[in-house]
Amino acid sequence: MRPTDFFAEHDQSGWPPGGPGNGQPQLDEQLLARLRQGPLPDISEVAAGLGLLDLVQDELEAYGTGGGQQLDDREIAVAMTTLEAVTTRLGCPLRLPFRDFTRFRSYWNRNDGYGSWQARRDMVEELLAPTRAALLRVEAGFSRPELPDQSIAALRDPAAIQEQIGRIQRAVVDDPPLAVGSAKELVESTAKAVLLERGLSIDDKDDLPALVSKAQRALALHPSSVTEGPDGTDAVKKILGGLMAVTTGLAELRNRGYGTGHGASGTRVGLRARHGHLAVNASITWCQLMLDTLADPNAPWRKVD
Repeated sequence: MRPTDFFAEHDQSGWPPGGPGNGQPQLDEQLLARLRQGPLPDISEVAAGLGLLDLVQDELEAYGTGGGQQLDDREIAVAMTTLEAVTTRLGCPLRLPFRDFTRFRSYWNRNDGYGSWQARRDMVEELLAPTRAALLRVEAGFSRPELPDQSIAALRDPAAIQEQIGRIQRAVVDDPPLAVGSAKELVESTAKAVLLERGLSIDDKDDLPALVSKAQRALALHPSSVTEGPDGTDAVKKILGGLMAVTTGLAELRNRGYGTGHGASGTRVGLRARHGHLAVNASITWCQLMLDTLADPNAPWRKVD
């Protein structure tokens, strides 16, 4: 999307037909309100985010270099709030230290921007560049991790799982340690949810491998489970055993200081976004299998019961 896409060629000022506001491009606040509520059909979230980012940057630079901006104080606040909502959904939230033009002026006066147009342009670029880079990384192919709605629809209380997914979506691009720690916690929350749904007790002393093993046994997905059909084949059992090993590796990665949850003894050297994606994608694979099996009316665990 382009900045011009956020303007409508109709009057939104309250003037009667034929009044002075008619025919002038004005901020399409209905469009922005829909964007704050969620993604728009047929429009990429990244495209919307980049378009809004361009709009906000153009307006701040115009205001900071002698006027010419199209929005007023209230409208730029609406645009910035919408941009914050979109970037938050994409996992790279933009948090600007001001909310409108007036506060932007106060900000640049406090930060050596007084009297210099170039300094104010550089200030805007410095504030927005990290979010632009993050959006471009998302556009380049980093998928937004999520569990399908139908996978958690049958849970009586999906709140813990939804919380971990939200944290992962915010962290996976720019905070690999948080992504690793949250991926481990997502597996833990999912395992506990499965045990609760099956009416089994949870031992607070169990570590992640123990929880994973108990949850897989509860759904007849443990490699040692005796089941019919594909779940009983050597091929699926090898995959199930591999998934257990993956979750153990995830716990070990986090416990060795590469994920949040334990205080690090020093800098996490070498940890990159690819490691965050590795941990997150591993956790998503395990969790979706467990939740889909829990919800499957023909899953083997129902026959075992």
